[in-house]
Amino acid sequence: MPADNQAELKVLPEPPTQMPDARWPLDVRSTSMAVIAFVAVIYLLQWAHAVFIPIVLAISLSYALTPFVNTLKRRLRVPEPAGAALALLVLVATVAYAAAALQPQAAALLDSVPQATQKLGKVLHRTSLDRTSAFRRLTVAADEIGKATHPEARPSQQMSPGTTAIIGASPDKLREYLWNGAGAVLTGFGQAVVVLALSYFLLISGHSFKRRLVKISGSTLSEKKLTVQILDEIDNQIQRYIMIQVGTSALVGVLTGLAFSAIGVSSAFFWGVAAGVLHLVPYIGTALVVAVSSVFAYLQFDEIHSVLLVAGATLAIAGVVGFGLVPWLTERVGRINAVATFLALIIWEWLWGVPGLLLGIPIMMAVMAVCERIERLQPFAELLGSDH
Repeated sequence: MPADNQAELKVLPEPPTQMPDARWPLDVRSTSMAVIAFVAVIYLLQWAHAVFIPIVLAISLSYALTPFVNTLKRRLRVPEPAGAALALLVLVATVAYAAAALQPQAAALLDSVPQATQKLGKVLHRTSLDRTSAFRRLTVAADEIGKATHPEARPSQQMSPGTTAIIGASPDKLREYLWNGAGAVLTGFGQAVVVLALSYFLLISGHSFKRRLVKISGSTLSEKKLTVQILDEIDNQIQRYIMIQVGTSALVGVLTGLAFSAIGVSSAFFWGVAAGVLHLVPYIGTALVVAVSSVFAYLQFDEIHSVLLVAGATLAIAGVVGFGLVPWLTERVGRINAVATFLALIIWEWLWGVPGLLLGIPIMMAVMAVCERIERLQPFAELLGSDH
């Protein structure tokens, strides 16, 4: 090549290194819509709790009674409508019999409430007279704060430490209390009838309802098969969870009754049943049993060490069964880690109160079964899942 032509040649620059395709890890629009939809669902659950709670209770009750109905149908050839009616009848009769059997002991405890109130009032009065007690100091401090914030109050309106103002309720107030109580009883009875009726219809039409759900779940065989797997997994997990709750509640009731009987607490059978039933309400039920049983133990024994013994026995049983055995079994059955379980209870208690504590874990098990089998939701299943 001639030298002139070589001089005219220019060194071509190297092609630039191809930069990686920088994209957002998340679709902002889809994420925003998902967050809005989640907030809307939370608001709907809280706003319409009076509708959702009976429905979820009925579904849970139908899951609990389905094995009994299936056994009657398989072994005794009892049709599903008759088996469902028999199962609900046995449940209502058992609850009524237990209430009638516990009524005398409950009445005896209620009769002792005025005596317990007077006894606690005397203890507080003696404590308030003790100038070195913390209660006395708190009372004096509260009175001083009240004088500072309301200086226009007359001396006769200011209560001295250790005294109690007894204000009689007017007839209008008493009438209002009676109406409110009667309304609450009627509302509870109506909701119980709704739950039992819906449970009956779910028991007799559960299979056909699932078939319709599978039919509309998708057009391909794989989609229908996925729906069947999700429904079967929800059935198995919720039924096993209910069996765990019933079994551990019975264990708590028996151990509490035996412990209270050994200590010498009166109405030990009643306390055992109460502990077993309230064990179904996580944490709050145990705290209520400890507080109320300690008060009645002090009324009966009039000794602090007996009260501590009763409270310690209740906490020990609840700690071993309620805080050790139940979370371990729930994690094994539902494959939900303990942190997610505790957070779920907090959220559902905020949404629905005490019914949320009863129904929160079964709902999370259903959510977990769905997330495990839908590819787009598997990250949530990974977040909620346990290592077992």
